[in-house]
Amino acid sequence: MIMEIIIRNRIKIDQQEELVKEIYQGELKKGEHQTLLKYQNAANEKVLLKFDEKEVIMTRFAKRPIKMHFHPEIPGLTEYEGLGELSILTSALSIDHESRTIKINYQLSQGAQKIADYHLRIDWREQSVEGETNG
Repeated sequence: MIMEIIIRNRIKIDQQEELVKEIYQGELKKGEHQTLLKYQNAANEKVLLKFDEKEVIMTRFAKRPIKMHFHPEIPGLTEYEGLGELSILTSALSIDHESRTIKINYQLSQGAQKIADYHLRIDWREQSVEGETNG
């Protein structure tokens, strides 16, 4: 199913705050235990979001793929090219299938050094495209 995916991210580094809003066309697939959202980001990388009621896994298929696990009870690790290993601490995770919204509050850090706090919101809705075929 073709979807419009709206990504809002509030990033706080020290005392500086940045708001990012991106809109992509993507695809939604519902499985028995997980839901998948796929889209291509501004850097032309494929991004896959896999989620169930407890966890979101985001994979960005860059030159070196980046996989991030978001779970409020289990800290995650990821590796960024040029930065090395980063810790992901998820403080809040909300997945609402009815309103088609994922909200994730998390912190990235390298060792004891906090890099940034993130408030990520992902919404998706059916895309109504007139006069266009998808395929």
